[in-house]
Amino acid sequence: MKTNVLAAVCFSGLCKSVSKPWVMFFCLCGPHVLLASSGKVQSRISHDLALYQAFESVSQSINSTEQGGFVTIGADAACDFDSTVVGIQAAIQSGASEVRIASNGSYQENIILDNQSIALRGGFADCADADINLQVFSHFALIDGSALMEPVIYISGADAVQQIRLENLSLEGGTSVFPKFGGGLSVDLAAVDLQMLRVVIRNNNGPSGAGVNINAGAGAITVTGREVVIQDNDSPSIGGGLSCEGPASIVLAGMSLINNNDGNLGGGVYLRNGCVVSMYSELFYDALTFVSGIFNNNSASNGGGAYLFNGSELFLFGQRMCDGSSCLGSNQVPIHLSGNQSGNSAGLAGNGGGFFMAQSANPNHFYANGLYMTSNSAREDGGGGFIDASSVVVIERRVGTCWTPDRCNLIIDNSSGTDTGLGGAFYVDGGQLTVSQVYFEENRADVGTAINATGETAQVTVEGSIFDDNGDDGNDGFSDFSVVRASLGAEITIRHSTLADNSLQGSVFDIGVASDSSLNLLNSIVHDPGSGDLFGPVSGTLLVNCILAHESSSFSGSGVLVADPQFFDRLGGNFHLNPISPAIDLCDDIAMLNALDIDTENRGWDDPQNAHGIGAFHDAGADESYVNDIIFIDGFENILAR
Repeated sequence: MKTNVLAAVCFSGLCKSVSKPWVMFFCLCGPHVLLASSGKVQSRISHDLALYQAFESVSQSINSTEQGGFVTIGADAACDFDSTVVGIQAAIQSGASEVRIASNGSYQENIILDNQSIALRGGFADCADADINLQVFSHFALIDGSALMEPVIYISGADAVQQIRLENLSLEGGTSVFPKFGGGLSVDLAAVDLQMLRVVIRNNNGPSGAGVNINAGAGAITVTGREVVIQDNDSPSIGGGLSCEGPASIVLAGMSLINNNDGNLGGGVYLRNGCVVSMYSELFYDALTFVSGIFNNNSASNGGGAYLFNGSELFLFGQRMCDGSSCLGSNQVPIHLSGNQSGNSAGLAGNGGGFFMAQSANPNHFYANGLYMTSNSAREDGGGGFIDASSVVVIERRVGTCWTPDRCNLIIDNSSGTDTGLGGAFYVDGGQLTVSQVYFEENRADVGTAINATGETAQVTVEGSIFDDNGDDGNDGFSDFSVVRASLGAEITIRHSTLADNSLQGSVFDIGVASDSSLNLLNSIVHDPGSGDLFGPVSGTLLVNCILAHESSSFSGSGVLVADPQFFDRLGGNFHLNPISPAIDLCDDIAMLNALDIDTENRGWDDPQNAHGIGAFHDAGADESYVNDIIFIDGFENILAR
């Protein structure tokens, strides 16, 4: 089950489970500057950039240092410390500000850093290379912590903020027991600014954060890393890969990856009490993997990929994010939340395969763009994500290029339920979900193959998104009832979206009567004749206005047109509008959270070649067609190729 990411994690292995050819396409165009509109998101980007600029400043400074202030340790005669006689701890205690660790040495020890600022740097073949600062990014100093029941590196002390830098290290074999936590790297009740470059943390065990434990109980902790891989760690309790208790801030850039970890709650990541984590995807020359994000983790109970509790926040950036001229991330590779599983132990709850957001006193937040969310599964509800009350999820596409020009946010092949599963992609249990410019494809569940929302505080808003190929007519042990379901007072609003070619039992929508569940369906296309009627025989409150549908007998609405929407290439999964589509200029303007279409083009272009919808000039569905505009004619072939 475990895979060695250092050998290479590739997309092809994951894509075998899905049928869409475009998931393998990468956009290598030059990045565009993206300006975040959300205050919370922009504030986080500014914070992350400040940390990363400090990280890069240290990188430049430390790479130019050849003399003074450092000692070396290894197994050759040029070393200041002989690794066959003493360990790295002895070099640390020498008082040097930097220890250069040669790969020719053997290091079996458990390191303690208490109120001490220092740089521990591997990547040197021998001490001769270390003396001249000749670091090779493919060389790692392996520190084996298996001799004692202790973390491989334990950081403590809050007398002052410690500045600690780790480079080209592999931390393995650590095991912690109470009162210490974290097997590979444990930052416990400390005040520290920790930087990591090309660090692998694997095959460790611990009750809280088997790979990495961050506990900021005694002071603020910041962690900045690039090319950090946390994999193959195992916790009997929380946070197989990473456990973080705030106030703490973690920023991981490059192709950093949390992979193949196991835990009871939060197989990959467990965040609580105000811990905030950001992950960015960008392929550098020294990348350790070809995948970034949260990948192939498992939880015995809730939160296969991530578990968020009490004011925690998780940001996954798959697009280039900027504050002025300073930027982080790229538009060349997506950020992953993929292959995670919750509830792999019989008898335990198993909700939220990709992530689980727990009800708590302070709201949790999840934000993503450029997201590739695939092959997550939950034993119970929420294959992709479980959103409890007081939790907020936002997924959107930013203006600019993306890792693929079409499906920038792709939520595909997620599933819930071994017995009865609700919400193949998302189960919203009283929380809030807002998505725009998202493709939902090939998701499976018993009820609500894409989205299932329940509870009077549950709110779902979908704009400029496409739902296709969800469900499979009840085969393979799934019932596949409805694409979207609302129950027990949940409120769902769908604007300018397209639902087509799903394979469902019952009806496209299931809007429960109990507690007055409701659906607002506006300016959209629902052409799904293979899935039955739009609505079942009994529904809660419906507001339907300006839709193009395959039938109109199951509901009452205004501005309803029954017709073929004339997609460009329906069989090929291209749901952009053909120039003769009756959906063009069908609708009036409506209030939107995001005024851009699925391709981040402006809505409301009045097509002079189309007389549909006299007085109206907004296209129904996710796409705003410009194919008849002479200004855009040079891009016509690109649209056809989508």
